[in-house]
Amino acid sequence: MSRDERAADGSGAARVEHEHQDAPSEQGAGLSRRRLLKWAGIGAGTLAVGALGAGGVRAATNGVWRAGALDAHELWSTWRTETGIRGVAAAGALAASPHNTQPWHFDLAANRIDLHAVAERRIPITDASLREHYAGLGCAIENMVRAAPGLGFVPAVSLFPQGTESSLVARVQLVPSRGESDSLDVEIDRRHTNRGPYAATPVPASTLQALTRVAEAHRGVELVWLTSAAQRDTMSALLVEATEALIADEEQSLDSAAWFRTSSRDVDTHRDGITLDAQTLDAFTLAAAKILPPQSREAADRFWVDRARDEQCPTAAAYGILAVPDVADHRAQVLGGRALQAVHLAATAEGLGLHPMNQITERIDRNRALGEADQFSSRFGALLGKPAETLLLAFRIGYPERAALPSPRRTLDAVTTETMQRP
Repeated sequence: MSRDERAADGSGAARVEHEHQDAPSEQGAGLSRRRLLKWAGIGAGTLAVGALGAGGVRAATNGVWRAGALDAHELWSTWRTETGIRGVAAAGALAASPHNTQPWHFDLAANRIDLHAVAERRIPITDASLREHYAGLGCAIENMVRAAPGLGFVPAVSLFPQGTESSLVARVQLVPSRGESDSLDVEIDRRHTNRGPYAATPVPASTLQALTRVAEAHRGVELVWLTSAAQRDTMSALLVEATEALIADEEQSLDSAAWFRTSSRDVDTHRDGITLDAQTLDAFTLAAAKILPPQSREAADRFWVDRARDEQCPTAAAYGILAVPDVADHRAQVLGGRALQAVHLAATAEGLGLHPMNQITERIDRNRALGEADQFSSRFGALLGKPAETLLLAFRIGYPERAALPSPRRTLDAVTTETMQRP
């Protein structure tokens, strides 16, 4: 079956419409509508009146009625109209990246794509070791490798052909071929980070084992699962503690906040970063967040902690941690990113939501950068039974209560150059 035929068929990812899609009730665990309004300091009547006045203006300008459908989201629906090498690069541009920084530039030649890291798109304080930066570049490589067969190529990847100090992270050779499409390329435009609550439905062990095989097909990468209630509770507590520490660190909080886009004008101007639409909020909360005046950074940080503690962590069906021999090695970081993207694509095909949660390692790296006492390595390593220096990336997984909306993307022309005459 061709790529377009499988996309029309809707197999695999169509199962994301899981039986538990309804939003949780106000009485259930998590952040209720009443708690949101209390957090915002207003009543429901005030919200209704506000929607008719200044709030109505904000509703229009912030895209209350166009969630996930702004111009900045167009690449998700148009990338399949691209052909040849541009199509492969377009797939790469739809990959996951830390804070949706999109830290890549694609140089297109006659028979290859050179993937360059863009230093200006680092998050230098939050991602002090650059593990997430290079993992995001690995995600782009994985998407390109998955898309290439359906576009008529056999891909071959060389990492850091000019050394790890060069901006050239990977050279993807593309040999024309009429081979079969990759089984996961149909998931490329269906994969979105799902930050919402997950259903109280365990993920079958056979599914986790299949995802492990997908991850460990990448040399040197190991996927460790935390599935028992005790393991999940310990991981959740560490995540919440790390999030509290992150927001208490003003420099790190500001570093992360720089990538939040709260208005549709910001979204369409920057076409990157973390948006309200991408938070996987229920429809009421999303509309309220767009209608209400922008909250302070401190209030937004507090909401992040509350949501992690009350909604995200308690509903994780399992946590996955990708381990590599050395988390500081850029090659290992890229390979870990490739594994993460592959797992996310495969999870999407199984109707699962996936949400990277790297607050623990962000605090480990921050403590090390400041020369402070390490608050997390020993406990994180003990939980996983591995040295913390091998624990690269973490995520939660489960059957989502509601579908995730897309994050913005820069245009393909903005992230590519074409030097087709180059040998």
